[in-house]
Amino acid sequence: MFVGEFAVLSVVNALRRNSMNDRKPASITISLPPRLPQSEEELKRTIILLGNRKQVELKPLARRQLETLIGVYPTIKEATLWKRILRRACKGTF
Repeated sequence: MFVGEFAVLSVVNALRRNSMNDRKPASITISLPPRLPQSEEELKRTIILLGNRKQVELKPLARRQLETLIGVYPTIKEATLWKRILRRACKGTF
């Protein structure tokens, strides 16, 4: 299984539903990595690296791997959010 367009759309729809239930203004900002993992192996590695990133500054090799997998080196806040989104996409729980 890999994260494809369907998974991304499912995440976007789930976020929209949640924002509607919160009764907040209609504007919603959805943050996804510029590039998404294309295989199950890439997805697992990305989730691990994002988990490490949200805790510490990554070493150069791990940093390059993460940049290659998702296109950027995320902030701690982005790493936390993206890890959560990718884990949910992986499990299919939106």
